Amino acid sequence: MKVFGFAASRAQLPSSVLAAALACLCGCSTPDKITLLPNPDGSVGSVVVKSGNNTQVLDHAYATAEVAKSGKIEQAVGTPANVETRYGTLLAAQPPRPTTFTINFLFDSATELAPQSAVTVQQMKAVLATWPAPHLTVVGHTDLAGSPEYDDRLSMQRAQTVAKFLIKAGIPARQIETAARGKREPLVHTADGVPNQMNRRVVITIQ
Repeated sequence: MKVFGFAASRAQLPSSVLAAALACLCGCSTPDKITLLPNPDGSVGSVVVKSGNNTQVLDHAYATAEVAKSGKIEQAVGTPANVETRYGTLLAAQPPRPTTFTINFLFDSATELAPQSAVTVQQMKAVLATWPAPHLTVVGHTDLAGSPEYDDRLSMQRAQTVAKFLIKAGIPARQIETAARGKREPLVHTADGVPNQMNRRVVITIQ
């Protein structure tokens, strides 16, 4: 049997659907159960279950497929309570999902945060306090007001400012990766040369 999705009877596999890896389960002496879970935002992807010449598609939350030794695939609809009862321990053992925070900067500054970013900083600190051995990716951005060369330097300086803050907060430097995108990935698309506060930012991904 081949499954692209969440093989609940085997292990929790992280993916874009919920489980994103190709699991090939062969020669099993007991039926295999595959359950499709929703993403944290409530969206649902799809999983294709193949067994011999039989194929079934799971495309709604908590849909379940059971594959018998004969290769026959039977579908059923589960519930959150069923999944928690049967696989709660397995689900609790999975690592936290990546979390992203965005900190905005004042115009032409690599050190001064926009006023609204103070709340974001506190939220990020609270998350980091509960996250075991986090790895952080810190990516700096600018608006389109400057030259490409200037904006590349400024975006890296912003990323380094945030990295220094994280180190002072107790995150080992070896767990922090910095990068700079300059003006190449604006959050708000504007004409070149136009300043925009939403684009003056650093994006921090914790995983």
